[in-house]
Amino acid sequence: MDETTQGARIAVIAGDVGATHARLALAPLGGGVVAEATGPGGNLRSSGPAALDHLQETVRAVLDEGRRQLGEDLRIAGVALGISGAGPARAAEVHRAVSERLADLGIPAERLLVTDDLHTAFLSGGVGDDGLLVLAGTGAVAVRFRDRAAIARRDGMGWLLGDIGSAVWLGRRTLQAVAADLDGRGRRTLLTERVGDLLDLDLRDGLLPPSPTGDPRQDLIRALDELLPAGAPAALGRFAAVPGSVPEDPAAREILDTAARHVRDTVRALDPEVELPVVLAGSVLATPGPIREEVLTGLRAEGRSVATVADAVPGALLLARELAAGAAAGAAAGADG
Repeated sequence: MDETTQGARIAVIAGDVGATHARLALAPLGGGVVAEATGPGGNLRSSGPAALDHLQETVRAVLDEGRRQLGEDLRIAGVALGISGAGPARAAEVHRAVSERLADLGIPAERLLVTDDLHTAFLSGGVGDDGLLVLAGTGAVAVRFRDRAAIARRDGMGWLLGDIGSAVWLGRRTLQAVAADLDGRGRRTLLTERVGDLLDLDLRDGLLPPSPTGDPRQDLIRALDELLPAGAPAALGRFAAVPGSVPEDPAAREILDTAARHVRDTVRALDPEVELPVVLAGSVLATPGPIREEVLTGLRAEGRSVATVADAVPGALLLARELAAGAAAGAAAGADG
């Protein structure tokens, strides 16, 4: 397909839509990214029912910027979105909901590909069509791919049933350790002071500032009730980095070691023969910190090849261009017939 059709500039949109944040990019068929937009996450399970409304607005924003860069006659030939939570269990539902919203923006359903963010994250690693993806961001999951198809999977069951090592899991474990400390059920931990700093509370003694309730335990409950709206557990990820700030603390070290060990055990379970490259993705594994360092050290000690991806936009861009090319080939075949 030429980049102009009857005077219109042709482009594609690619999206990495996680549970917490969404990043979209717009690029001409034969060129680099010319427009980007960011917005809230789009996972219906963890980000709430308004998630896809927010996604529509982010698509609108990248379209507007694309038109400023390429002209008002811009035509979108393909949209590929890797959306957290759009796996087999909800793929049809998410595709239908996104299609309805993009139709309002002039993008027909046949130009839309919705897949999960695992697929696009793996392709972003540039390791080929076979390998492992280990993603730990707001959620956590590991997938073995063969010819781009997911053939085995561990976790990714959501914050209530699993997601071990995710930002939400780390935040939840941190808060549980703090609660046990304050309640006398668990060990004393520096995590309590660190969480108190984030909440602007003296959780240890309730003195500076004075305790709002007279009981640091109740202060914690009250602060979290205000911070964590019902139906949006992704906000627990705010506390994910706390254990890494005090790795010498026994309670923090236990949380960090559990997360890193889980990743290594999962990789061994999915690839016991050490044959496949590993792609690490998500905020917990793709950014510097003690969990990432422990995971990298352990995987490399086993002789594994490891790639890291900052986001899944490159993989989504690959799919968007393939979708546009396929549509163009189909149109050409129809014209020849």
